[in-house]
Amino acid sequence: MKDLVFFLKLFKPYNFWLASGIFLSLVTSLASISLLTLSGWFITSSAIAGLLAPDGVAIAFNFMQPAAEIRALAIIRTLGRYAERVVTHEATFKVLAEIRSWFFAKLIPLAPGHLANKQSADLLHSITQDIDALDALYLRLCSPIIIALLGGGLVVGFIAYYSVYLSVIVLLALLITAVIIPWIFNRLGQGGAEKITEQAVKFKVEQIEILQNITELSAFNAYTRFKKQLLHTSEQMITTQRSNNKLSALSTALTLFLSQLTVVVSLVVAAWLFQQQSISGAVLVMLVFTVLAVFELVMPLSSAMQMLAKTQMSAKRIRDIADLKPLIIEPEQPKEINTDAGISIKNLSFRYSDQSPWVLNNINLEIPQGSKIAIVGESGAGKSTLLQLIMRFYDPQQGSIKHSGIDYQQLASDKLMQQFSVLSQRTELFATTIKQNLLIAKPSASDDEITLAIKKAGLNKFIKQLPDGLNTWIGEHGSKVSGGEARRIALARVYLKDAAIILLDEPTEGLDKATELDVLNALEKIAENKTVIMVTHREAGLKLVDKVYKLEQRGLHELSNLIHAGANFS
Repeated sequence: MKDLVFFLKLFKPYNFWLASGIFLSLVTSLASISLLTLSGWFITSSAIAGLLAPDGVAIAFNFMQPAAEIRALAIIRTLGRYAERVVTHEATFKVLAEIRSWFFAKLIPLAPGHLANKQSADLLHSITQDIDALDALYLRLCSPIIIALLGGGLVVGFIAYYSVYLSVIVLLALLITAVIIPWIFNRLGQGGAEKITEQAVKFKVEQIEILQNITELSAFNAYTRFKKQLLHTSEQMITTQRSNNKLSALSTALTLFLSQLTVVVSLVVAAWLFQQQSISGAVLVMLVFTVLAVFELVMPLSSAMQMLAKTQMSAKRIRDIADLKPLIIEPEQPKEINTDAGISIKNLSFRYSDQSPWVLNNINLEIPQGSKIAIVGESGAGKSTLLQLIMRFYDPQQGSIKHSGIDYQQLASDKLMQQFSVLSQRTELFATTIKQNLLIAKPSASDDEITLAIKKAGLNKFIKQLPDGLNTWIGEHGSKVSGGEARRIALARVYLKDAAIILLDEPTEGLDKATELDVLNALEKIAENKTVIMVTHREAGLKLVDKVYKLEQRGLHELSNLIHAGANFS
């Protein structure tokens, strides 16, 4: 429950909208109850007045006032229902937008450290389905409970004005319907609600994995097996949902049965009061209609309490992610960065967790501004990890990394990242146009700057062949362009950003020799007057650098005359 209370605090900026929605819902519900109650009294009073009138002699009866009140209540109910839907949904959308903004703000400091251990489909489910489930917190839980409490109290008080006995009966029935039955079925449905949330996450993960890897699954004849697993998960979801629906139907049936039973008992009690001449015939009908109508206030509570477990589960999943402590702690008063200075690594040791082995041991490296170095070594030696530490994706457990003589922990991460342009072996492209992918590096780039970046990256010929040129859509993850073209787009982004330090992580991996040569030539032009730090195991890329270092278990050391001797550095 504490997770739900936490999210209620996020509702605070929209208290006016939320309170307005509840007020309109209460007014609409009371108007609906009053309409049925007054109509019953009016019709009965009219009938009685007609029956009791002497032959040919009319008796006095105020027809106009109750008729006008009925029309007013009908108008209030109609307009109130419309206004209530508009306001409550607007309040809900505002709250969900606030929660999404809050959640994204919590996610960003967790990247890439904590998020590297999360599946993208699981995160997507939290961002969409789990947050959407929180709309029930207001629409299905808070609002109905408040309306039932206030509205039910007013109606019971109204009935007590005519009969305390009848009001006690109605109050007990309302308590059973609004508290006991929902509590019982909440307990019965808690396991199913949690299970359906877990199964929905599993289903989404399996679904996305099949879509993303359909080519490989087809090539290895594994598609049928994965499809069967997905269908099995789907059948489990259907079975769980069917069980949940049965509980919901039984809960609704019990609530309806109790409401009708209360109406019958109320009719008997009201008839007894009529015989005792405590109430009139018109009041008898009015009270019965009031009892019939008041259960509209508590009917939603049964299904709402069944959703409570699912909402709690979704809230807990979101909190579990949001409460993770960032691996990088930002300084309260960050120092300024000198863009013309270099990087210094002293006695650096790093591992990903206290239980895992050391990836880097006692690394020392000086990288003056404008220098160009390559780091080579066997796969798994920690080359890419060292680049990630230089970008401050992680902080080392021992030693330090300094930029312009200032420890990384005294620098703001976003300012530090402005110093780097990155070209990796896996080019990340977005499902949009070439131009929009380029503008990621510099949103304010002019057409001339984009044209020059394209020229520097060697993209001219390719773009001229496209019917839509720069406005060509390149598909999901750049699926409509080749690996070499994707790498050139990434090169153009590096040029557009114009950062002081260029980080290259296997920049020509997976490219044929001709494309590799083109990319390296383009890199050589782009990297002029820049600091270059390259991780590679391909000898061709070493022409870009002045020094080569080998990373291995015993540390990092410089290699001499590597290219001329043709040494094996991998």
